[in-house]
Amino acid sequence: MTEPFAAYVRTSTEDNQSPEDSKRWQLALANQLIVPHAGSITAVYHDINVSRSLPWSRRPEASRLLTDVADPGRGWKRLVIGEPQRAFSGPQFQLVFPVLSHFGVELWVPEIGGAVDPDSEAHDLVMSLFGGLSKAERRRIQHRTRAAALALAADGRWLGGRPNYGYRVVDTGVPHPNRAKASAGAQLRTLEPDPDTAPVVRRIFDLYDAGVGYRSIAQRLETEGILSPGEVGPVRHPRSAGVWGGSAVRAILINPRYLGHQVAGRQRRHDELLDTRDPALGTTSRQRWQDPEAWAWSEQPSWPALVPNELFERVNKRITNTHGNGRRRQRSEPGQYLLSGAIRCAHCGKSMSGNTAKNKPYYRCSATRPDYATPSAPGHPPTYTVREERILAAVDKWLRFLTDPDHLDATVAAILTADEKADTEPADVTQARNREHRLAVELDRILAAVRAGMDPTLAAGQTRQIQNDIMAARSVIERWVRSHERPTQLTEPDLRAVLTQARGLVELLAAADRIDRAALYRALGLSIKYEKEAPTGRELVHAQLELCGGGGWI
Repeated sequence: MTEPFAAYVRTSTEDNQSPEDSKRWQLALANQLIVPHAGSITAVYHDINVSRSLPWSRRPEASRLLTDVADPGRGWKRLVIGEPQRAFSGPQFQLVFPVLSHFGVELWVPEIGGAVDPDSEAHDLVMSLFGGLSKAERRRIQHRTRAAALALAADGRWLGGRPNYGYRVVDTGVPHPNRAKASAGAQLRTLEPDPDTAPVVRRIFDLYDAGVGYRSIAQRLETEGILSPGEVGPVRHPRSAGVWGGSAVRAILINPRYLGHQVAGRQRRHDELLDTRDPALGTTSRQRWQDPEAWAWSEQPSWPALVPNELFERVNKRITNTHGNGRRRQRSEPGQYLLSGAIRCAHCGKSMSGNTAKNKPYYRCSATRPDYATPSAPGHPPTYTVREERILAAVDKWLRFLTDPDHLDATVAAILTADEKADTEPADVTQARNREHRLAVELDRILAAVRAGMDPTLAAGQTRQIQNDIMAARSVIERWVRSHERPTQLTEPDLRAVLTQARGLVELLAAADRIDRAALYRALGLSIKYEKEAPTGRELVHAQLELCGGGGWI
């Protein structure tokens, strides 16, 4: 009889292999350890493109593993990790292993030759050593990558990636210095002016030099239908396609690459604690601007300049605002804004941001926010705020209304109807299924071309990208499937009893802790639209509960 094991694998963000290849060889290492002990892997948790610096609680699959560990019906009592350097970094082992031991789960790793003994100092020392080596390896990779990039930039080499707006990437005719890439036909690449967008860059500099501001330039380009940076090449973010923003104009004006020189090291990644009050949550990587003295400039021009030196210097002398002190504003305290993420402006549809004035929480929407240079919605006041307690008074009154004797039947019927529709597949999951099918067909075509004689190295990059996209689509589908695995359906008598007992809920909410109150609103799926009528100034609040599947103006 075989013993069931769960396995955890992680595909590094630095890997040049496909996630499936990485998973395959890590599971092979795991099987080499457990097969002689009559073990077999029955569950696999695979994190893809997740940095080892993230704690397990912030990795999707590792977090799911920890949740399953607490489930007595998980079906396995042993966890095997083929390469602990990929699973643990820094002090993560000391945070995860006690949880596994608490729920009676053994941890098996090849370096120990079996299960890690929680009472063994030697085992604890070995695993701690691997965590330290893993952290040091990540630091070493970062240092080498940065040093190489700066050295190549000083030599004038194009470092790859997305070309700057106004340029396009072309081959130089010089074979790639890497022998394997050169044998596959790869060449060194550089930039040349894009005939469609290069004149736009020069025009932006001329307009700003003439006294036109960022947002005015953006609005002018947007009105004329000129291609934005988000429409040239791969789209960075769906919202950026076809939109000119003041920040995009400023980024062009301060970019020294338009002088024809390669410049690298303008920003550098730094690890910051996600929450200074809880270091166990780990760090997050932030880009910080570096002093110009730390930048790497090529001595000779690397590609044709789009603007002359005199114009660039004159323009940048006018740009006096700095990049700040490199420190991010502290996140708001949990529960500081009870309706955070739940309240939207009914005029423009944007989420209203929380603000504190006179020690009171407010929600604010501005038609002049510098997100994008799109015109504001008709009837939108320039800027308006609403005090949180005014919204809560209307919402709590509405919640009391839903459970009073006169409306209880309608509320029960609405919840039962919404529960029957809960298994209806949402649009994003359907799109993920369609995307997975299209990508699978495209992958089959590439493989057929390879079998027909195409050089496999030419298709390797595209194949890896397609496989990553397929895994991403599958994760969306699997996440939805897991969230809708419910053991029982709601029944009308039970639901009616719960709502009858909840009639005093509103009174309890007023005295509840703000963190608990905010969590309850999120659990109910509360969404709110706020509108201020012009010219009367009458306030309209539209509330909706995902639980009930409906709502109305209150």
